[in-house]
Amino acid sequence: MKKGLKVLICLLAIIGIGVGGFAVHQHQEKEKMIKIATSEEAKKVIEEYLKNLDNRALTNEGLIKSYQIQREKLYYNPMGGLSVLVILNDDEQLYVRLLIIKSSETGDYEISGSVKSASLVNLLDN
Repeated sequence: MKKGLKVLICLLAIIGIGVGGFAVHQHQEKEKMIKIATSEEAKKVIEEYLKNLDNRALTNEGLIKSYQIQREKLYYNPMGGLSVLVILNDDEQLYVRLLIIKSSETGDYEISGSVKSASLVNLLDN
């Protein structure tokens, strides 16, 4: 009986260490994604993208006045790059999801794809 209990305790300890290690790894990956998405270089390409949508973006005259990166909605795209959800004008109906990659040629971040919400498309079309 004592031998079985020792084996069970060892098994539970091994499982606990494995689960704990996985949780730490997930947390580190999330922190890395946040660091990339909020870096000055990423902000620069996001703001350039927004100004391509609206020449007066991020000014009082523009349709796009502000943006916010949704840290909890970051994820790595299986095809490569970091998927970033950007909320515009503090309105969750106005958003764009951007795929940010690091250029193999220049080493700089660039946007390789985007998806605009229907509300954003309507705003920009008017």
